[in-house]
Amino acid sequence: MIDYFYDYIRNIILFLVFMSFIQVILPNNKYRSYINLVFGMILIFIMIQPINNIFNGINSIDSLNIFNKKDFEINSNIDSEKYKDVQNQMVKNAFQDNIKAQVESILKNEYTIKEINLELYENKYEEINIDKIYLTLNKFNKNIYIKPFNEDENMQNIEKKEINNIKNLISDFYNMPNENIFITIA
Repeated sequence: MIDYFYDYIRNIILFLVFMSFIQVILPNNKYRSYINLVFGMILIFIMIQPINNIFNGINSIDSLNIFNKKDFEINSNIDSEKYKDVQNQMVKNAFQDNIKAQVESILKNEYTIKEINLELYENKYEEINIDKIYLTLNKFNKNIYIKPFNEDENMQNIEKKEINNIKNLISDFYNMPNENIFITIA
């Protein structure tokens, strides 16, 4: 770079010496002003030569090397990879919280959700979808009692119908099969 600057200054000085020598040799006549005009234009072209070299060397924005494209791609990949897992987990947690609130509104204050677990999957568009729902519910205004071992079938059928009704409600709301919804009432 310093050699280029040195050559640039040397060319200007040599041209000015040459111009002065030619002006001394030329007689005073009407062509002297035209010769000075030509020398002035040549001097201008010599002075803007570095700018011309810069613009001739630029075929695209990439050749400026202001930004090192490879470094930028590597840093952005590292940053995006680093935070992608954290972001996905936060989205899944928010999704699960929304599902819990929606299921509570579907159950219409008859049950409280003791525990909810979701199995989620991402489709080809990277959208999160529900694969399976595991619910543990507590029924409001229900006295807890220990069922005898030889419980009658009517109680079991009533509880199965109740669970099936809940499954149908959730299944219709989320447009998923009943087989993917697992409910226990505590």
